[in-house]
Amino acid sequence: MKLTDIPVVYICPDHTPKYTERKRYTQAMLEEIGFRSITHYKSGTEDYPTCLAKATIAVLEARLDDSPFILLEDDCEPFLPLDTATEITFPDDTDALYMGFSVCAGSPTENRDDGRSVVEPYSPSHIRILNMLSAHAILYRSMAYKQAVIEAMYSIIGKPGYHSDVILSRLHTSYRIYGYYHPFFYQSEKFGNTVAVRDATKIAFASL
Repeated sequence: MKLTDIPVVYICPDHTPKYTERKRYTQAMLEEIGFRSITHYKSGTEDYPTCLAKATIAVLEARLDDSPFILLEDDCEPFLPLDTATEITFPDDTDALYMGFSVCAGSPTENRDDGRSVVEPYSPSHIRILNMLSAHAILYRSMAYKQAVIEAMYSIIGKPGYHSDVILSRLHTSYRIYGYYHPFFYQSEKFGNTVAVRDATKIAFASL
């Protein structure tokens, strides 16, 4: 299918001039790529990352079916040129397709990273993702996985500072989470991220 035929939702607080500029940039970027359906979700004023967890819950609860959609955070930049000719495929049993990567793995027990993320080859075009610490660009597909993510997000509400991508990484071995050998988006340093964050997400798996 065409990438730009898939609805895309991006989360951005838009409460301050800094985030208003992020919103403008992200909206313009997605329009330039050519997405036909673009939705901005304005997250709340709670401390980060609670605001992101609550926003993720709200976005997923409004889309509890097996239809695919893309969820982005407001610090994404295309890894490769994307436009209305870009095609995207995923295996029939896909629960989610990671469109953004990280070299880091999530800890199975603690709120932190835990070494390098583990992926394995699935096909000539796709990898399977097993514990990746990343949530900035995800294509959600199955209702079962969307519900599992909602439950995971609810489990960390009230735990200040508990990062949503850590809790997501623990779901990977129980669901079919795939990606291409390259990401579609990375976390750009344009929006306040460190160079280390950019370098950790601007990666591809050339061979496995």
